[in-house]
Amino acid sequence: MMDPDANDFLHPQKATSVQLFLDDSSEPIATFRPPATFRIDTAAPEDGDHVLHVRAIGADGKAGVRRIPFVVRNGPGISVSGLRANEAVSGYVDLRVDAFSASASFDAEQAESQLPVPAWAWVLLILFGAWACWYGLEDFVNPAFTHAGYGRNPIAAATEPMRTGAPSASSGHEVAGFDYGKTGPQLYAANCAGCHGAAGAGVPGAFPPMAGDPVVNAKDPAEHISAVLHGVKGKTIGGKSYASPMPSFARLSDAEIAAIIDYQRTSWGNNAPVVTPDAVKAAR
Repeated sequence: MMDPDANDFLHPQKATSVQLFLDDSSEPIATFRPPATFRIDTAAPEDGDHVLHVRAIGADGKAGVRRIPFVVRNGPGISVSGLRANEAVSGYVDLRVDAFSASASFDAEQAESQLPVPAWAWVLLILFGAWACWYGLEDFVNPAFTHAGYGRNPIAAATEPMRTGAPSASSGHEVAGFDYGKTGPQLYAANCAGCHGAAGAGVPGAFPPMAGDPVVNAKDPAEHISAVLHGVKGKTIGGKSYASPMPSFARLSDAEIAAIIDYQRTSWGNNAPVVTPDAVKAAR
């Protein structure tokens, strides 16, 4: 004979009734015989955490209970920054509270996780904006640096002095009454050092050095004057090719170009004959 308990195991008996309770209510919101379907109206309870209790009564009178937590969110979503759950606080607490339409996509946990932008990030943003403005203004003031294919070296230029209107005191560097020592260093710094460097060392593979350059040190300055006055479109110097074109500086006056050339021809170990503004004027 088969054990009756084994038969019950193979063919379990249905519960005689099922009751649904919401939160701590002692009155069921529904009672039915399983299986059945039931729709809960979530518009009735307030937004927030709730618990559905399912109580089933078996044929033997024993009860089984299942607890199902859930969250109701029908109203506007609310985010609060400045105070977290179970956080220990003292004194005044600054809060930022925001609410979103119930029809909008909203995740309260994600919204509350957003923190104010830290101060150091604002400082970096301001510094970057100031640098960008300075860089753009520098190119606007010196249009030669925006010549196609002729990029200014921003790292080197940042360490160079800006062009000033007041000439420096005479250094005694004169030729035929023309004192190139007054303005030569400032004009070179403003127009040339960004690529060729403050020390005339240039940038390997991009811009040739002025120190020891054969054109700069040539006894005949004609090619040097032509390069500054009319520009150069790529050149091989000392077996090294420099593809970056040099723009024309014809926008400068004869005296300014002569001062730049003379400064280059007498600096960084260079020792070549200097020129006068008249020589530049004749070459234009």
